[in-house]
Amino acid sequence: MTLARAIAALLLALASLTGWAPQSRAQTGRVDGVVYDSLRMQPLAGAIVQLVQPPPSRDAYSATTDSLGRFSISGIRAGKYISGFLHPLLDTLGVLAAYGSLTIADDDNAHLSLSIPSAAKLTSAICGPAKAASAKGADSIGTVVGHATDAMTGAPVPSALISVSWPVLAVDARGVHRETRQLHAKANDEGWFALCGLDAGEFQLRAESGARNSGYVDLTVPPRELTRVSLELAPDSSSGGKLAGTVTTKDGRPLEGAQVVVDGSTTTASTDTRGSFSLAALPLGTRMIESRALGYAPTRIAITPSRDETQTITIVMDKRVETLQEVTVYGKRSSRMRDLTGFLDRSKRGFGHFVTRAEIDATNPQSVCDLLRRMPGVNVATDAGIGCSASIRGMQSLRSCEPTVYLDNMPFMGTMSEFTAMVLPRQIMGIEQYSSATEPIQFPGGCGAIVVWTR
Repeated sequence: MTLARAIAALLLALASLTGWAPQSRAQTGRVDGVVYDSLRMQPLAGAIVQLVQPPPSRDAYSATTDSLGRFSISGIRAGKYISGFLHPLLDTLGVLAAYGSLTIADDDNAHLSLSIPSAAKLTSAICGPAKAASAKGADSIGTVVGHATDAMTGAPVPSALISVSWPVLAVDARGVHRETRQLHAKANDEGWFALCGLDAGEFQLRAESGARNSGYVDLTVPPRELTRVSLELAPDSSSGGKLAGTVTTKDGRPLEGAQVVVDGSTTTASTDTRGSFSLAALPLGTRMIESRALGYAPTRIAITPSRDETQTITIVMDKRVETLQEVTVYGKRSSRMRDLTGFLDRSKRGFGHFVTRAEIDATNPQSVCDLLRRMPGVNVATDAGIGCSASIRGMQSLRSCEPTVYLDNMPFMGTMSEFTAMVLPRQIMGIEQYSSATEPIQFPGGCGAIVVWTR
């Protein structure tokens, strides 16, 4: 429902209940005021302020706040009024602003201050007093609210399953390793959802409903704040999204030669001398786009490609990283015929997922992370450096965990992030990916395995 329709529905509802309707009368009072956004700590522009007089009177007045959150209503008949306001942000938060009372006297100039409640009050209203009380003693707790909508129609997606995941270090019989923890929520009939009691930090968010889903979206949850997010869902087979943009440094200088890739797409682009790029035939739905350039840490932002119009974005790469001088390494090539024979034999059995050298050349990935993103059931999270972490849902639990990595038939002793930063796509001859249910006996992992063969 649009904001205009919501206002009209509210006025009609009040009219049917009280019998009042706006009329022209001798009116002498005036109200000036401001509406404030306590979440973003700034004035709230575009809010519709309403004054409604209870029965038996039929008077009602409204005004819209300017860029500084200010409003003014003149010619108000003396009396008692109920005050409140409407704004799209309230719909996103899934709450209604508190209503107050105001008395207007003849020839009186009154002042009215309205506000979106603070994060603490909203958390109490959304998550319940128990959650809010527990959060008071934990300065690192945050809350996420948002809407799930259909990428094709824009309609809400009722009962969409919302998953938020994050990596943790776990200690068990296998030793110290990294697992992926998850928290779930379900959208209501309006597509609205809330995730309460999250420790502040970095997360990945995803929505799914039947054959429709969004990509994994990077999300930063600050402490003691309410984070808002919108997720558009589309089938995996959807395509036709269009995107154009510019990659710049933090001082606005265009970056030439930056590589741009969208999660879930095999299409990549390279920026021109103006830092510009364009991408087409992208999957629909909310997902992440990543830009990489020499000397800069990868930068990722959320996008929502559309078939109807080309979305335009600007990616600012503001984190510099040190680059090493080129070195030349001499070695002796060893034969991989026996290893690749085993690779081909296993690929014919129908277990696991296999990526050949020809497929790597066809997709032109910029990193091993790009290859992992295209593998079924693999959740990839980009690190601050040039590597990434990856997780697969385990067989014994719904929790995700990091698969075991094998490099040229030997277990890789470092982390997934170290592996993806060390190995380049041009060095790879083939990749085998297994879940915990399909991993072969020679590549045990417990949480799946990723086997990489290099040249």
